[in-house]
Amino acid sequence: MSKRDAKNVILLLLLLVYSIFYRIFIYKNILEFSEAISATFIILLTFLAIKFLGFQKNKNTKIKQYITNVTIVMIILFFVLSYGVGLFVGFLSNSYSRTIQAIISNTLCQIIIIIACELFRYTVIRANKDKKSVVVFATIIITIFELVTTLQRVPLTDYAGLFRMITATALPIISKNIVISYLVYHIGYIPGLIYRLVMDIYIFVMPIIPDLGDYLNSMLGIGLPFLIYLYASRTLNEYNNGVERTYGTETFKLIDIPFIAFMVVLICLISGFFPYYMIGIGSESMTPKILKGDAVIIHKIPSKDKKNGTVNLKKGQIIAFKMRDKTIVHRLVKIEKIDGVTYYRTKGDANNSIDNINLTSKNIYGVVEFKIPYIAKPTIYLTEFLNGER
Repeated sequence: MSKRDAKNVILLLLLLVYSIFYRIFIYKNILEFSEAISATFIILLTFLAIKFLGFQKNKNTKIKQYITNVTIVMIILFFVLSYGVGLFVGFLSNSYSRTIQAIISNTLCQIIIIIACELFRYTVIRANKDKKSVVVFATIIITIFELVTTLQRVPLTDYAGLFRMITATALPIISKNIVISYLVYHIGYIPGLIYRLVMDIYIFVMPIIPDLGDYLNSMLGIGLPFLIYLYASRTLNEYNNGVERTYGTETFKLIDIPFIAFMVVLICLISGFFPYYMIGIGSESMTPKILKGDAVIIHKIPSKDKKNGTVNLKKGQIIAFKMRDKTIVHRLVKIEKIDGVTYYRTKGDANNSIDNINLTSKNIYGVVEFKIPYIAKPTIYLTEFLNGER
C-alpha cells in the first residue's frame, strides 16, 4: 500500500468511525450538542486531509463557470416550481423561528459542516482523480456521514415511517451526494457547495414552505440533482469533444428562464389568479401581529361556498375583506345571525373598537394563512409618496 493510499484509508475510516460513534453515543446521550461536535470534527478532519493530501487550487474556466451557473439556474427553477405548485396545494408555516438570533443559531453549525464537508470531499477526490475506486468510496462514506447525522430514529416496526424516511430524506441525500461528487471530480467544489448551502439551509430561513407532501418532495429532491447531472454531463461531453459554444451568452439565456418563471408566478400570486394571493399591509391596525410593510398570503374562499352560505370561519381568524373599495385585513371577533343572515364582526388588534360594518360572506375574500415580514415596505412607501402622504 502506498503512502497516499494509507492516508486515504485513515481519513475515510476516521469519518466512518465518527459516523458510527455519532449514532451509538452522541445521538442517544448529547443530541443538543451534536451539531457543534460534528462541526468541530469535520473541520479538524478537513485540515488533516489538506495536510495529508494537499489542496489543489480550483482554477476557474469558462466551462466551470458555465456549469456553476447552470446549477444556480436549476436551484432557482426548483424554488419557482415548488412554490408555484404551492399556490395550488397550499403552504405550511415554517416551524423554525425566523428571528435573527434563531436563524444564526439554527444555521451556523450547519453552514460550517457543509463548507468543511465539501472542502474535505474536494480534497480527497481531487487528490485521487486517477483512482475512481477512492472517489466512489469517499462518496459512500460522506453519504453515510450525512445520513447518520440527518435521519431521525424510526422504529423498525413502523413500516410507514421507514418508507417515508427512505423516500423523502434518504434517497434525496444519496442522489445529491452522487451528483456533487461527480461535479467535484469534473468541475470543482463551487457548484456542490452552492447547492448545499442553498438547499440544506433554506428551510431555516423561508417563512412559508409549500405543502407538497412526501411524494412530491421526494421527486423534487431526487430529480433536481439528476437534472443537474444530465445537463452537466452533456455539456462536459460536448466540451471534451470539441463542440464550440459561447458559454457566457447561453448562460445568461438560461438565467432568464427562472427569472421569467418567477415573475409569472409572482404576478399570478399578486393578481389572485390562484387559490392563494398576496397583498401588502399599509396600516398599523394589526400591530403587533402584522406590521405595516408586511405582506400576507391569503387563502381565498371559493365563490361557490359564499353562494351556498357554507363559509367556515371561526372567531380569532384573521380575514381579508372589502370595505369602501379597500381590502382590509382584520381579526374576526364575533359571528352572529340576524334575521337568518350571518354577519361577521371584525377588529384590528391595535384598534380600540370593533369595525363599524355589517360584514357578510360576500364581502370576505379569504383567510390570512401566513405573513412575510417587510417585503411590502417598498411598495407601501412608494404608494404613500405618490399620494403625497410622505
